[in-house]
Parts: sequence; C-alpha cells; structure tokens
Amino acid sequence: MILLFRAFLGRSLALQRRYFTDYALGLLVKVFFFTAILYASQGSPERPVYVAGFLLWYLAAHLLARMANFFLEEAYLGTLARLLASAHPVAAIVAALSLAELLMALPWVAALGFYAWLSGVSLAGFGLGALGAGLLALMGVWGLGLALLAASLRYKQVGSFTEMLTFYLLLFSGFFVSGEKLPLAVRVVNALNPLYQTVMALSGRGVVGLLAVTAFWLLVGGAVLAYGYRWAKRTGRLLEY
Repeated sequence: MILLFRAFLGRSLALQRRYFTDYALGLLVKVFFFTAILYASQGSPERPVYVAGFLLWYLAAHLLARMANFFLEEAYLGTLARLLASAHPVAAIVAALSLAELLMALPWVAALGFYAWLSGVSLAGFGLGALGAGLLALMGVWGLGLALLAASLRYKQVGSFTEMLTFYLLLFSGFFVSGEKLPLAVRVVNALNPLYQTVMALSGRGVVGLLAVTAFWLLVGGAVLAYGYRWAKRTGRLLEY
C-alpha cells in the first residue's frame, strides 16, 4: 500500500510538472469562484462557513474527478493492464490513488485558506468536531467516487456527468444557500449528499445523517464497483477506452 501510494504521488507530481499550464488554469478557475465567494460574503456572519465549505468542496471535487476518470485514463495510456496485473488488489490501488490525490490537493487548499486569512476570514473557530465532520464527508464522497469509477467501466462519458455533479455539490450543498431555501426536489436529493449532511451536522442537527450517508455510499460504492469490475472482466470491456 505504501509503495502504491508513493508511486501514485510521484506520478501526480510528474504530471503536474509536465502539464503545469493545464493545472494552473484549472486552479485559476477555482480561485475566481473563491474570490467571488469572499467578496459576495463580506459582512456576513456566515463568511467563515462559506470559506470552509468551499475548501471541503475543493477536496471533494478533486477526488471525484480523479476517481471517475482513473480507469479511462489508464486504458487510454495503455497502462491499465499492467497495473491490474500487479499483485495489488483493486481496492488497494484505488485507496492509494485517492490518498495521493488528496495529498496533492492539500497545498492548494492551504493556499486558498491563506488567501482567505489575508482577506480577513479566520477559520480558527472550527474545532475538532468540524474536522471530524469534514473527514466523514470525504469518506462519503470517496464512496460516491467508487460508484462513479464503476460507472466508467460501462459509460465512457462519466467524466462529463462528474463535472456537473461537482458543481451541484458546490452550489446546492447548503454552504452557500440555506437548506430551507432550496427547492423540495433538491432537498430530497440532498438526503444522500455527504456535503449537505456535513452542513446539517455543523449546524447542530447531529451527525446521525452524516454517518448514515457516509456508510451508505461506502457500502453502495464498494458493491457497485465489485460488480462492475467483474462484469467488465467477463465481457472484455475492462481495458476499453
């Protein structure tokens, strides 16, 4: 597991250096969003919540995008067969990939947090409870990512859906628009939204919903990926791009 983690981390660093312009432009788009949130929330007592919500979303979006496209990218590069033929189980490969990608995103999250601090926003009021809720939310997002990874074996356009999903999570998770103001249909969908359940936990409504949603996505994502992987091997679709 440690060797896998180091390998994925080294590869991600190499890709960032090789395609730095692409990474920089993607980051710049997120900085635009973040700057708009900072200025639009001036004078609001919820400003630290908006900032913390965006930082959590950044990690979630980065993780989902990488997981959903992992099999497709490896198949396109012609490295998927070699990777799956290694002694490491698929679960270990996906876990190592996910940890490496989260670690790669942390410096950018820290930079955005520093930017917020320079703009007069302090996150010091968030304690260990908020940190625990954020970690639970990321575990739930990881389970959702497993489901998207499984979907990529059958539906090659899953990357486009994932991009739409990440912006849904940004705008309708409850960090920026109060849950009570959201349409009924969105509130129903948000019952399975880890980030929305994080908002509910941080607002003092308990962590039961967040725990339940996290467990749901871990179980469903794991089961769907196991089934989809077996189906892809049986039908010969595993190595297709």
